[in-house]
Amino acid sequence: MKKKVVTRCLAVSLGSIMALSLAACGSSSSGSSDSASVAASTAAASATSAAAATSAAAASSSASGTEPGMQGSDIKASITVGGWPSGDDGFKAALPGFNKLYPNIDVQFNFTDTTSHHQALATALSAGSGADDVDMVEGAYIAQYRDSTALTNLKEAPYNAEQYKNDFVGLKWNQITSVDGTRINAIPWDIGPCVYYYRSDVFEECGLPTDPDEVAQMMSTWDGVEKVAKAVSIPGKRWLVPNGAYFYQLLFCNRDYYDQDLNLKLERNGDLDALQTAIDFRKNGWDMNVDMWSSEAYAAYQAGTCVSVATGCWFGGFLKTDIDPDGTGHWKVAKLPGGIADCNWGGSFLVIPDQSKNKEAAWDFVQYMLCTKEGQNAMLQAVDYFPAYTPAYSDPIYDEADPYFGGEKTKALYASIAPNLKEVFNTMMDVTAEGCIFSTVNAGMDDGSTPEQIRTQLGKDIEDATAELKQQQIQVYKDAGLWNK
Repeated sequence: MKKKVVTRCLAVSLGSIMALSLAACGSSSSGSSDSASVAASTAAASATSAAAATSAAAASSSASGTEPGMQGSDIKASITVGGWPSGDDGFKAALPGFNKLYPNIDVQFNFTDTTSHHQALATALSAGSGADDVDMVEGAYIAQYRDSTALTNLKEAPYNAEQYKNDFVGLKWNQITSVDGTRINAIPWDIGPCVYYYRSDVFEECGLPTDPDEVAQMMSTWDGVEKVAKAVSIPGKRWLVPNGAYFYQLLFCNRDYYDQDLNLKLERNGDLDALQTAIDFRKNGWDMNVDMWSSEAYAAYQAGTCVSVATGCWFGGFLKTDIDPDGTGHWKVAKLPGGIADCNWGGSFLVIPDQSKNKEAAWDFVQYMLCTKEGQNAMLQAVDYFPAYTPAYSDPIYDEADPYFGGEKTKALYASIAPNLKEVFNTMMDVTAEGCIFSTVNAGMDDGSTPEQIRTQLGKDIEDATAELKQQQIQVYKDAGLWNK
């Protein structure tokens, strides 16, 4: 009885959790296909019958060579899929293949901006009506949803989603499993392996190497990064990056802010060096001192006056379609600067609200789009959302040259990073902590604080901003029998 009460409260409180996450420390500046999440280890199958069904389905799929999502059905239904751009463009690109297998499932789209979508979803789940049959969830918010009974538990029959566990990047599969291991509330869509996008034309103009491997080597230390910044920057006219704070934020973009006892862990390898570099950038005018998503930054990327940005690989799609569509040949992609380890920024998921009247058709849609090579790669080609579904990487398109990026094999680069993305521990507080990083670090950069002072202040700001959310997270663990502190 106690667990039922708490999980019902989780569904009701999603809206307030989102409000707290967005309000504290100012809104996060880390938008993504996501903008870009609590990890827990996956438990054994919830029932013998479900395990048997999963095993049988996997065996059948392996024997036939056909992915479960490619088996087709004559089911007749109409479903609505909700989300934010450019997810709808991805779905529409893959829809012809879906329609061949499921000709009697009519798919309608209900898309708006990211914030409005998540607010509407939280409201609908709390009310028990008004949600779409399938909804996108951005990676920043998956920790708020993974324990909710307002979503369909895809671990149970007839969905048996556990059969796909080994087909997805572990980081993402870990994020969709409830804290007690009994639920799978979502299926991962994409990942955001972090890379460094740079204007190769400006690098060439400044006498710098332009080959991605040479650029990565040149910028593999913070000293190297500062030398490049000095070479390309023109005070008040041209800058290396939109904001130096992102160098520090990249150390946390996996959203691994807490340990399993919910202690904030800000101290990590290279953090003070990254902060010092950010401070140096502001002092010397090497960063624009703007949000990377601002209209000023967009205009500067296109004009070549903001020369680079380090972020998730989904940014390549934004460059091509929204930011610099005429920039073919101007941009290239390298590994992260400053010795930053391979990491992930963002990614999105699909969920099926429990209130849906068309769950079978909704699951057919989710399976085809996210659990087949055909669905995932059609969407990748359309919107550059890089699949979390690893069997997709066997397609020849991953070895193709990308004309926009000067013939570079960008998909092969992203795929090479995917196996290095480590599973981490995520919480409800992560998106709020992320927002604090941008605001607190920028304030410290502007007021002359030292790296140590900025880190200390950041810890205080995060603890203050996440206090209420932390209590809600503790309650989740208590009611799952996982908190005895």
